[in-house]
Amino acid sequence: MIKLETHLHAIGGSVCADGNSDLTVKKYLELGYGAVVVTTHYSRNYYVSYPGQSHKEKIDYFFKVYDDFANIANQKGLKTFFGVEVMCLPTNTEYMLIGFDREFLYNNIPLFCYSQQELFALAQKHGLFMYQSHPFRTNVTAGDPKFMHGAESFNGHYHHINDNTNAKKFCEENNLVGLSGTDYHHDDQPITAGIYIPDGIETEKELAKCYFDKNFTLIKEEEKYLTALNVYRNKAVKK
Repeated sequence: MIKLETHLHAIGGSVCADGNSDLTVKKYLELGYGAVVVTTHYSRNYYVSYPGQSHKEKIDYFFKVYDDFANIANQKGLKTFFGVEVMCLPTNTEYMLIGFDREFLYNNIPLFCYSQQELFALAQKHGLFMYQSHPFRTNVTAGDPKFMHGAESFNGHYHHINDNTNAKKFCEENNLVGLSGTDYHHDDQPITAGIYIPDGIETEKELAKCYFDKNFTLIKEEEKYLTALNVYRNKAVKK
């Protein structure tokens, strides 16, 4: 089995991700992870901030963020897959897409232009797995379960109240595939989540099939997440 982080943001992909790549890789390897999914944000604000004017130039930069991290990770023995975290209009809901190739992003209009239903139709057309990130985080709206394959039943980002109890219930009540991800952004962030997947998965398409088939075991360190959340909130109050 391979220990996989499903939700990691590499430096350069968004202003909220500032983790040193060498340190990030070191931390994951020390905890026995064999692979990570680099889930770069894809929203209007981030897209506009990327270098270049054309759509091609914007997507070139999107993949540069991935490649810069992957080059470091792969040299040290940490396998990488690319994903994307899309913010759909008109709400602040975000959805992961897994299973696409590079041409998919080049050949489609900016994905943040789609509604949830439209993005799901696109995912269905291309055989992609689509799931909502942190559906019950404070100030986040849970999407329509009819237009997603799954959702994060556990999100371990310590800067946010993610209400994982209701997220798990949402998945169960709507027969959605529940995923678990750390939502890694920062050097001081504890790694709290992921999944175990079978050996031999080498491509994004194979990983998507693993998600569709529920061929994985969840990793959820709730106590570690809640402890870090409380420490973070107490520091914020003292400031």
